[in-house]
Amino acid sequence: MLNRSHQQRIVFQQVADGLLAALAVSLAYGLRSWFPWLDLPDLENFGDYLWLMLLCGLLAPITLAQQQFYEPATLGSRIATIFKIMRGCAYMVLGLILFLFIVRVQYARSVIILSGTFASFLIYGRHELFQAFSGQAAYSALRKRALWLGKPSVIAKMNDALSASDRELFETVAAADPTDPAADLPALLHDRSINTVIVLTEDLPAAAIQQAIEACDREGVEILIPANIRVSSPSRLAVDQLGGLPAVYYRAQSARPIDLALKQAVDYIGAVLLLVLFSPLFVLCALLVRVSSRGPVIFKHHRAGLNGRPFVMYKFRTMQIDAERRRAELAHANEMSGPAFKMRRDPRITGVGRFLRRHSLDELPQLWNVLRGEMSLVGPRPLPLFEIEQIAENAQRRRLSVKPGLTCLWQIRGRNDISNFEDWVRLDLEYIDEWSLWLDLKILFATIPVALFGRGGR
Repeated sequence: MLNRSHQQRIVFQQVADGLLAALAVSLAYGLRSWFPWLDLPDLENFGDYLWLMLLCGLLAPITLAQQQFYEPATLGSRIATIFKIMRGCAYMVLGLILFLFIVRVQYARSVIILSGTFASFLIYGRHELFQAFSGQAAYSALRKRALWLGKPSVIAKMNDALSASDRELFETVAAADPTDPAADLPALLHDRSINTVIVLTEDLPAAAIQQAIEACDREGVEILIPANIRVSSPSRLAVDQLGGLPAVYYRAQSARPIDLALKQAVDYIGAVLLLVLFSPLFVLCALLVRVSSRGPVIFKHHRAGLNGRPFVMYKFRTMQIDAERRRAELAHANEMSGPAFKMRRDPRITGVGRFLRRHSLDELPQLWNVLRGEMSLVGPRPLPLFEIEQIAENAQRRRLSVKPGLTCLWQIRGRNDISNFEDWVRLDLEYIDEWSLWLDLKILFATIPVALFGRGGR
């Protein structure tokens, strides 16, 4: 309930900012009647600018949200807020110019630039009015009138834990212990005009909780039941059903299921396109491996996939055929701390293999793993099973909570130049915690120069 109210306020602000951005276009266009020397288009052509108003109205909330303008905890001082608005409107203008260039539609540049300027002033004014309105007594009419049900000590503890943004969303009208025979829940709902009941289940019997739910259900009153659990990221919590009963669902990642489905679609489409695009390169690499040394062209190795599940990973062979047997002999030369094995001048690597590794061409067959659903285009690099078994800290195993990938932050921020396994894991966990489709695209594009110039490759 509280999160939904918060989201409703954000949507209201975004709609208002979109309308103000559209209004800014009309204001910029109308300047012609005041300043004819600005070389703005004729007023008779205003209908052509309705599309520009629509684009501004859609882009403004997106660019402002990207600046975290709608998150109160990140706004900071008034100056910081102004800069967020200015950056958001500047990105809106740049996005418009780029889009219009791609679709080859001509609009007066002066109107676009002035629209961004006016939008900054209008949105900042809306923000100040909203902040002032939020602090007025009139705003209390929009707040939920809440009744707390629970043990007095538990209610007091919860009230102490509430944040300032939580307190803005409701007004505490009454509190009661449902196990107290004198507590009359229907009378409280009637007499106090309660529209939200918050039930704190700690130390309450199941019968009392069920009676409160049934009473609220009959009266048509919202009910909020905080889960008595502690998690590191509340945003991953959701309510599902199991056996016909409500169940708390805690996602392993912060990414939404719809975003993960889009990532999977991008993986399949990207793998197919890359397989077709690089098919001549596949043939060339296969021929080089075949003629350069004895052994199979494709090297198959068991790696740890999602949640540690083993799978067979494919690579172009870059080592001599007895490489696995000789690994124990070279253990003393390992240059990577932790369970992973990395060696700058590994004698097992062939001449062609060294070139393939430097430019990541040996990884191309893993596009087949992506098509099989065992890997992703972007994700932590898969480790051999025996290296996973040697991980000492359980927290480092969280890198297994997503599918392994062809490329990752480790690839573009140092690759084999990173000699500390903890730094490698830190980059993987940073990717998991900050994941977005945009981050995947940035990593994919950043991988291109790394592979071309062989930075950090061995």
